[in-house]
Amino acid sequence: MPGPWIPGRAAPAHGIITDQGSAANYTLGPLLSAQSSLNSFVEDLATQLAGHGFERGEDGRVFRRSSPRGDVLIVEVQLSDHSSRREKAFYINIGLVLAPEWEWNRQRTGRPASELPRHYDGGWRRRLRSSGLSGDDQWRIADEESAAQVSARVRQQLGDLMPQLLSLLDRDVVLNQTPDILGPGTWLTRAWILAGEGCIDELERLLFVDRPARTHDSVPVRMVWSYATGRACSA
Repeated sequence: MPGPWIPGRAAPAHGIITDQGSAANYTLGPLLSAQSSLNSFVEDLATQLAGHGFERGEDGRVFRRSSPRGDVLIVEVQLSDHSSRREKAFYINIGLVLAPEWEWNRQRTGRPASELPRHYDGGWRRRLRSSGLSGDDQWRIADEESAAQVSARVRQQLGDLMPQLLSLLDRDVVLNQTPDILGPGTWLTRAWILAGEGCIDELERLLFVDRPARTHDSVPVRMVWSYATGRACSA
């Protein structure tokens, strides 16, 4: 084993450890810290979401809460390609998947009825932002300290948003009160609800009277109208 460094000799190059045990700690310490800190954050998130009725799913990073009518609100932690072994970058995705919309998507793509939706299957999707800056939706964790900071901010933001998010699972609220959180896509969310409930006359008025003429042949309009009329014909 090489002896200790003696003044007058060249010091070992940066990052090169001569003691085998120290080398393992030097190499694995930061790497394990980043991953374990991310895992701790996800556990804290799971605890918070469980308090609001969410159930944990795939890989421990997908959380769902379903309504009696089969609509699903999803919170999902998605790792970013910008992650490294020393720092984990990720997004927190939120999606609303309405039962009729999910049924249509499964039929169109041939997915089995047993498959559960993911956030990207929803017509309404958002990302929790890591700051107030537009588009700044990436979170980063490198160690326990950064994990604690991110966890506190996420807990605060989700706590503030949760009443609005849970209201999306109440179809009467969505149809009659139009939660602000839905934004410009409110009409499409309402359209899928009307389609699922067989309200053809109301749906037709929403799609072809209330909406501008230039949208009448758009893909979203054709999809929801095709689903609704198909169900009506087969009933």
